[in-house]
Amino acid sequence: RVYVQFSLDHLLILSPSVGMVTHLRSTGGPPGGDVGKQTEEEPTDKKRREDPNPSSSSVTMATGPEGGASQPCVTVVIRVEQKEGVAWKNTGKELTEKKVGLQLCFSVRAAVIGPVVSWERDPKNKPMMEREVGPEKEKVILVFSGVCSRWFPLLQPGTFYRLVAANTQDPSVLIGCRVSGRSGVELHTEATLQVRSDWRLHTLTRLLQDPTCTQVEPPPVLSVSQVLDCSSELVCVQGQVCERVAVSSRTAESGSSHTGVRLTMCDQTGQRLQVYLDLRHAPYPPGLLPGNTLLLSGVQRKMSRCAPPPPVPKMHLAQWAGTDQHKCNMAQVKGHVACFLFLQLQWSCSQCGSVYSQVCRSQCGSSCSQFESRAKVVIEDGTGEAHVCFSGGPLQTLLGLADSQWEGLQRAVRVRGHVRIFPQGRSLVCDGDSDDFLHHFLFCVCSSDVMCRPIALTCRRLTNQRPEEVRRFTRGDREFMTRLPRPLQLTCVHLEPD
Repeated sequence: RVYVQFSLDHLLILSPSVGMVTHLRSTGGPPGGDVGKQTEEEPTDKKRREDPNPSSSSVTMATGPEGGASQPCVTVVIRVEQKEGVAWKNTGKELTEKKVGLQLCFSVRAAVIGPVVSWERDPKNKPMMEREVGPEKEKVILVFSGVCSRWFPLLQPGTFYRLVAANTQDPSVLIGCRVSGRSGVELHTEATLQVRSDWRLHTLTRLLQDPTCTQVEPPPVLSVSQVLDCSSELVCVQGQVCERVAVSSRTAESGSSHTGVRLTMCDQTGQRLQVYLDLRHAPYPPGLLPGNTLLLSGVQRKMSRCAPPPPVPKMHLAQWAGTDQHKCNMAQVKGHVACFLFLQLQWSCSQCGSVYSQVCRSQCGSSCSQFESRAKVVIEDGTGEAHVCFSGGPLQTLLGLADSQWEGLQRAVRVRGHVRIFPQGRSLVCDGDSDDFLHHFLFCVCSSDVMCRPIALTCRRLTNQRPEEVRRFTRGDREFMTRLPRPLQLTCVHLEPD
């Protein structure tokens, strides 16, 4: 038995039932006009069922369902074949001067099962009728934008739906538009239909015994191990999220702009793979939390490498600084920690990247945060020096903190959101109260003699190396000018434990 708990703020009633309408009226009224209309027409519908002499209209006798609204409508039965993700687009549809800009949009590729059928009232999800099935199966692209994007969770590939256009008897509203071409030119394009805000979709579960109305088998859902062994380009994978990392664009103007998410997924065998989600033009999907099980459909599979990587070369800092950057991007270095330049610990919002102190300071409404740690250290090996950036696990190893101490440090930082210290010699420079116990503890750790020890690490060379610096100095009555090379800028990938 599985219990699912929902919050009322997250519920969206697509088509309320009569019992729900009664409940909404008793608690203060319906949320929209459709619910009120449906409630007001219940006595009329009941009287019609009790009438021994029904109407002579063939449409009413053949298609009149029990309950529902009595407005005329036209419908068409479709089978969803492919669904794209929700994204921010500038469609220009149904926009006013007060609502100009991007809208949430997505499109669905569907097969039209039959012709457009006219009804005197909404048939909802009653069984499919024979006249709703046609011999020719055309394809159509349904475009959902604005408030219509609420249908995204309902539509699933391989399922049959009845698309309802209310308050009309014109069948042309459900006929898609094609791209016009020159005479004599055959265009292999599919019709496009813009879904309106007052249209409805009903799931059909009782289908006709017709070969064209058989359920289409959905693509197989693979585990992480099966995805690693298969050769398909598009896959549906299910697994548990082990790690979530916000990805920033290298070409972004601001350094804190997050353009996507990298998820590390695993299965019971321990196999892992990384999934990259590009969120530059899409809303942040909920549920991307470590420990949750995700089902991702239509993911493009790419193999990063098919052979073990070559061994990382061992180099001296002076030798590495004089080597072409494209020839050696990663190497193993052995050196001595000279001093800390700065240390930064921060909790960041998973959605907007702002500082997170109990709540997000940018008021974005997100309740998810992640811990970020960063430090820059001066390393010397006798041939030269380098500025090495540490973050995450390598920084914990460098500070010599156990897992319990590292978790306690994260809890202490979470109260204030962020901590930055700049040890300069024996003086402490920080962005907060220098008498605070947390600042004092971090300063003592960074400036202790235990930190100034020999280490062995694997580093990656940064691309933005600064040019040489020209300096002037005098000795007596003479002035000298010299060029001082900038320290090598590195990022620690792996730190060998002591």
